[in-house]
Amino acid sequence: MQVVRIAAAVVAFLLAVHGPLASAAATQEPLTWQQCVQILDESNRALRLSRRQLEATLADVRRADVGPNPNLSAAVSNTAARHYRVPDSDWIIRLEQLFERGGKRELRVAAARDLARAAGLDIRDIARQQRIVLASSYFDLVAAQQALDLANETAAGYLRLRTAAQRRLQAGDIAEVDVARLRVEEGRALNDARTATANLAQARVGLAAVLGLEGRADGFLATDDFLPLSQPFPDAAALERAIEQRADVAALRARIDALNQTRRLALAQRTRDITIGVQTERSPSLGGNVFGVSATIPLFINNDFTGDIARADADLASAQEDLERVKGLVRTDAARAAALAASALERAQRLEQVSLPEASRAAQAIDFAFSRGAATLTDLFDARRQLVTVRIEALAARADYSKAVLAWRESVHPEESPR
Repeated sequence: MQVVRIAAAVVAFLLAVHGPLASAAATQEPLTWQQCVQILDESNRALRLSRRQLEATLADVRRADVGPNPNLSAAVSNTAARHYRVPDSDWIIRLEQLFERGGKRELRVAAARDLARAAGLDIRDIARQQRIVLASSYFDLVAAQQALDLANETAAGYLRLRTAAQRRLQAGDIAEVDVARLRVEEGRALNDARTATANLAQARVGLAAVLGLEGRADGFLATDDFLPLSQPFPDAAALERAIEQRADVAALRARIDALNQTRRLALAQRTRDITIGVQTERSPSLGGNVFGVSATIPLFINNDFTGDIARADADLASAQEDLERVKGLVRTDAARAAALAASALERAQRLEQVSLPEASRAAQAIDFAFSRGAATLTDLFDARRQLVTVRIEALAARADYSKAVLAWRESVHPEESPR
C-alpha cells in the first residue's frame, strides 16, 4: 500500500507540473509562411484600409458619371398695387437645364476610372510592402525560437557540468571555488534563456501586429525554417522588366493618365456650356397663359481658365518627374536588398562552413581536456561562450539572408515571390 501511495503521489506531481505545459502546448498555433501570407491578405489592417480607399474611388467614378441637375423655380406676384387677391396674382414656373459641352462628363469619368485603377494597383503595392514586413517578422520569430532552444540547451549543459563538478567536489577532485564559478556561469546561462524567452514573446507580438491578430500572439509557432543558402539572382534585364511591371510604378502611370484627362478637362472648360430654360406664366392681366424659352451662355471676360490649365500642366509635369524618381527608388531598393542578401549569404556560409565547425571542435576538445584535468575552468568557459556566440551569429545571418532574399524578390518580381 505504501508503494501505491508513493506512485499515486508521483503521478499527481507529474500531472501538476506537466499539465500546464501540455495545456500551453495545446494552445500553440503552428504557422507556415504560406499560411501567414494568406492571413495577411485577409486581416492586415493596411490592406483592409487600402480596399476601403478603392471603394471610395469607385464611388467617385459613379459621382463623375452624372450630368448636372435641372433647376425648377416657381414664383407668385400680385399685378396691381395694394391688391393681393390670389386669383388676380401672376404664377410663374421656370425649368432650366445646363448642357455640358466639350466632352466634360466623359473626361471626368475617364479621370475617375484612372484614379480607381491606380487605387487597385496601390493595393498590390501595399500587399508587396506588407509581405516584406511579414518576412522580417516571420524569420525574426524563427530565429527567436531557435535562439531559445540554443539558450535552453546551453543552460542544460551547464546544469550537467555543475552536477558532475559537485560529485567531483565530494570526491575531493575539484576545488569549492570552481564549483561556485560553475554556479555563476549556470546562472548566466539561465538569465540568457529568460532573455531568449522574452525575445520570443516580442517576436510573436511583432508577427501578430503585421497579421492583425494581436489577441493570438502567445500561441504563434513558426514551422518553416530559414531559406536555403545559395539562392540565384536574376540578371539586370530581368530587373528592368520588373521595374516596368511593379505595382507602384504602374499606379503612378495610372495617375499620370488621370492627370492627362484632368488637363483635357481644364481645356474643355473653354468650350461654353449652354443653359436652356423654359417658362410658363399665368397672367390674369394678359388674359391667360404665356410661354417663354431662354438660352444662357457664359462670357469669358474675367476668367478664361488659364490658371486651371496652367495648374493641370504643372501637376502633370510633376507626376512625370515623380515617375522617374519612383523608378530610381525601385532600382535602389533592389540593389540594397541584393547587396544585403549577398553579404548575409557570405557571412552565413563563412559561419556555418568555417567558424561554427572550428568553434564546435574547440569546445569539444576543451571539454575533453577539462574532464581529464588538462584544461582550466576558464578555458572551458571561453570555449563554450565562443561556441554559443558563433551559433547565435549564424542564426542571425540566416535570418538576415532570408529576409533580404524575400525583400529582393518582392522588389523586382512580387508576382513570383515565394508563398
